[in-house]
Amino acid sequence: MMLATTSSVAAVGGKAFWFLTRASGLVSIVLLSATIVLGVVASVGWTTERWPRFLSQNVHRNLSLLCIAFVGIHVVTTVLDGFVPIGFLDAVLPFHSPYRPIYLGLGALGFDLMLAVLITSGLRHRIGYSSWRFVHWLAYLCWPIALLHGLGSGTDTPLPVVLLVEAACTAAVLGALAWRLTTGRALPLARRAAAGIGAVVVTVAIAGFAAVGPLRPDWSHRSGTSSALLSQIAAKFGAPAAAAPSSAAAAGGTPTTTAPSGSASGSGSGSGSTSVPSAPFSSQITGSQSQSRPDSQGVIQITLSMRLQDATNTPLTVVLVGQESAGGGVSLSSGSIDFGGYRGGSVIGLNGGTITGQVNAPGPVTLVINLQIDQQTGALSGSVSGTPGGAGGGSGGDGR
Repeated sequence: MMLATTSSVAAVGGKAFWFLTRASGLVSIVLLSATIVLGVVASVGWTTERWPRFLSQNVHRNLSLLCIAFVGIHVVTTVLDGFVPIGFLDAVLPFHSPYRPIYLGLGALGFDLMLAVLITSGLRHRIGYSSWRFVHWLAYLCWPIALLHGLGSGTDTPLPVVLLVEAACTAAVLGALAWRLTTGRALPLARRAAAGIGAVVVTVAIAGFAAVGPLRPDWSHRSGTSSALLSQIAAKFGAPAAAAPSSAAAAGGTPTTTAPSGSASGSGSGSGSTSVPSAPFSSQITGSQSQSRPDSQGVIQITLSMRLQDATNTPLTVVLVGQESAGGGVSLSSGSIDFGGYRGGSVIGLNGGTITGQVNAPGPVTLVINLQIDQQTGALSGSVSGTPGGAGGGSGGDGR
């Protein structure tokens, strides 16, 4: 019996939209950051012989238009990609999308604020300088909103290059803001101090959010997307949905590691002694599988009970939950791993007979399990390899 079916493959156009969506979003945050920095340069009146003040203003204006153009590309390609149910209405109506509603909603809110700045800039002479100035200050609010949107909704957030770009943009904006506050003599000291403290608090809060949210496993489920929607996405594209938190994590929000009972070395879980090989390792495995009956919605549970065929004889149990496929497999919606008594592991990928998972045993270990199944007896055989740390460059887990 096959573990999964992956017969549907994204079309070339869909892949192009996928990459354009991510690239345009990343370029947009860079352009928005540069726009704010140049706006500060223009506001403090900094100038040299080679860089007159009007040049700062013109480049600032043109960068703003270019930023909005890239945001427009980001919106259009996201809708056309069709990987998740996001429509054009979701791009302008905040918190309307069923997919990661809070973080898609922040993106819509930031887009609306940018449109407001653009429209009022065109009507500046009709609405008056004070009204335009008030709306123009919203550009500063767009930046943290856009950053939170990118962190919370982007599936490439854990990639080092993405984190590096976002960290560089944050440093540039904070540096420009500090320059503005220290040179803005027209602003009262109390207001400047409050703005500086507020900027530090917001930055620390965003960094903390990233550490406990998008950079942790199972973010797809914890970001507000329902399990039913993730299952539909996986079934539609023949790709694995992100693993749901294990039963131990479901109550607390993040997966936890339960060390085996027994000695301090981690031996002795249940009856008999068990030990976990130190990563990196590779071993043959054997075992068996069992499958539950489909429930009223066609959801089944497949339990793979295995042992490593080495000196450790470590038990390895993988539980896969999802919709039963027409070809006799399962479209994964959640999965958990118990490795030598260390519970709380998550399945992060399923492609045919290859299962990729993460477990703390006791430190972070990425497992890659390759299985073959005897169709007559249901016996399992294959291999498992473990590498220290999380999955390299892992995505937020929507099956791509």
